[in-house]
Amino acid sequence: MNFLDDNKNFRKFDPENLYESLTKFGRQFDAGWHAAEFVNINFDKEKIKNIVFTGMGGSNLSAEIIRSLSPFLLSVPFEIVANYRLPAYADKNTLVILSSYSGNTEEIISCAQDASMRSCPSVCITTGGKLMELAVNQRIPLIELEEKFNPSRSPRAGICLSLGAIISFLLRLNPPAKKHFNQKDITQTIERVLDVVNMHKSTQENPAKSLAIKHKGVGIIFFSANHLSGIGKIFGNYLNETAKTFSAQFNIPDLNHHLLEGLTFPSSLKDDTSIIILNSGNFPEIIQKRIKITRDVLIKQKFRVTVIKPEVIDPILQVFESLVFLVMFSYYLGIVNKVNPAINPWVDYLKSTLSK
Repeated sequence: MNFLDDNKNFRKFDPENLYESLTKFGRQFDAGWHAAEFVNINFDKEKIKNIVFTGMGGSNLSAEIIRSLSPFLLSVPFEIVANYRLPAYADKNTLVILSSYSGNTEEIISCAQDASMRSCPSVCITTGGKLMELAVNQRIPLIELEEKFNPSRSPRAGICLSLGAIISFLLRLNPPAKKHFNQKDITQTIERVLDVVNMHKSTQENPAKSLAIKHKGVGIIFFSANHLSGIGKIFGNYLNETAKTFSAQFNIPDLNHHLLEGLTFPSSLKDDTSIIILNSGNFPEIIQKRIKITRDVLIKQKFRVTVIKPEVIDPILQVFESLVFLVMFSYYLGIVNKVNPAINPWVDYLKSTLSK
């Protein structure tokens, strides 16, 4: 029996059952969407000139998707901050989105204080903690995420809660963008992919399992472009935390101007690293041409290269199809690497040591 077809291995290496949270991605998206749909907006949305999203680790992953979808979703500039302070330009016309899954992330609490001092309109996204208390006490719009759809309580495993909430909220600020985002279609896409890659499908029938077997024990470099560029950060996070695997992400066309020369040394890199390219039929012809030539160069350099491509045509749905597939791939890679995909002992060690 193939390693990933033996349910005993999942019980052994995933005792926290991270898998259950991943299977609830569709319900997460719907719950997040509804949580933001009727939140009171206590600022003049017409005066918002830019948006700053603050979040750390798993709490800022959804913002990468938002940034890559900004041509479809936003009418103002959007920046992600993963630090203690807001950009110098942040003022009363800057909307600050404060995202902390636990509600106790020190960097985000600091950003909340910074936003208050600068009179920035804000919105909080959390499951509880200090951030929720702050939102209630200061009457900041609060989007409360329903943790029952993420039983593992891992912030990264609640990504679709955050995605549903943020997209729903931003559509209220920019109603014309609603033509690009159909909640039902997105949820159906998520559920369809989950069905294709579910644990009970054999490796022979499950492309995510099959891909994980091929990438056992190696680092992964990920390439994409345009509306799919945000997938790279999320995939990299899941590879790091879930599969305990080294990852790096680059976007085309920028990588064509430097990276191909940087793959020469160390000479052992090609032995310990594979490259995955996420392509799309919606990419402009010049991007697709670059992907083809890039793949050819990598093969000449003796790298193992896999090109994957979403089946759906709509660019928004391509994002969600790719997201679910690659998250599930990283989960199976963790199991085949024989690590616990739910825990992060080195990150926890750093946090506990820092707190002392």
